[in-house]
Amino acid sequence: MTKIAVLGAGSIGCFVAGCMLSVMRQGDSTVQITLIGRERLQHDIQTNGITVTDFKGRSQHIAHELIQYRTDHHSLTDADFILLCVKSQDTAHAAAVIKQFANPTATIVSLQNGVSNAQTLSQLLTQPVIKGMVPFNVFYQGKGHFHCGTEGDIAIEDPNGRCQPLVHLLSKASLPVSIYQDLTGVQYAKLIMNLNNAVNALSGLPLKAQLGNRQYRLVMAKVLSEALAVFSAAGIKPVRTGKVIPKLMPIIMLLPNFLFNIVAASTLKIDPQARSSMYEDLMLGRRTEIDFLNGEIVRLGKQYHVKTPVNNHLVSLVKAAEAENRGGPNLAANQLLP
Repeated sequence: MTKIAVLGAGSIGCFVAGCMLSVMRQGDSTVQITLIGRERLQHDIQTNGITVTDFKGRSQHIAHELIQYRTDHHSLTDADFILLCVKSQDTAHAAAVIKQFANPTATIVSLQNGVSNAQTLSQLLTQPVIKGMVPFNVFYQGKGHFHCGTEGDIAIEDPNGRCQPLVHLLSKASLPVSIYQDLTGVQYAKLIMNLNNAVNALSGLPLKAQLGNRQYRLVMAKVLSEALAVFSAAGIKPVRTGKVIPKLMPIIMLLPNFLFNIVAASTLKIDPQARSSMYEDLMLGRRTEIDFLNGEIVRLGKQYHVKTPVNNHLVSLVKAAEAENRGGPNLAANQLLP
């Protein structure tokens, strides 16, 4: 039996686990999936089960009696794979939990935002750590319903085929996986995409509406230009994933609406309901990952002497919103510029 534990089972973790559970037959003795997360979600799922939907038409429901959702960490003791889905700021704490409870032979797969989590885990753990990247956005709609609003294949760095059983199950669940020898360039490409999370969260708009507004895109063009300048100075080369070419993104953001809509129709598949995870964090009064997203650009900018005023301003605005704890501030585009 392959035992999988999802540690930090929030929106991404529940969606991925729900998709896998949806293709498992009742009484299946070959795979066991346990979700470990917050009491709030445990209550919702014990009451409603899990429903996973996406913009392509996926709609699957898993009854609550078929789901193991725990708030303690004892399920880690015999897990073969631990899918780590905690926020980047919680990585060190998660490593301590894994060190205390997990099997020394377990494989840790980081499905987190940011570019430094796998390195942090490797420094703190003896278990093998696999870099992963989830390109799509998942928004929790309440009552156990997790909706995926954007597209993309899960990516993992697995040159030795250690994750083959997991990859097989994900693919069976219609969650295709791309395998890489080195995921670094992919992670920085995802970081570029995630730089919009702050703009989205501060705007209060759904992703599609926000990106459809040229004033917010002009802000994003500045954000992306700063990031690419920093990467150039640091010798970092984000790679193309899917249809989006990183170095062209600032140019795309500058397009007038009618041209942007044409380009977006062929390259960016976004559900009208989709929102960033950072928006959800602000609405729930949780700390965001801003230090590991736009904050990473600011940090690299200081290291390589590249000015990043717009990213720095976004970091300040998000932290101010966190401190106020009143949800998203619904700022106009011009308020996002220093």
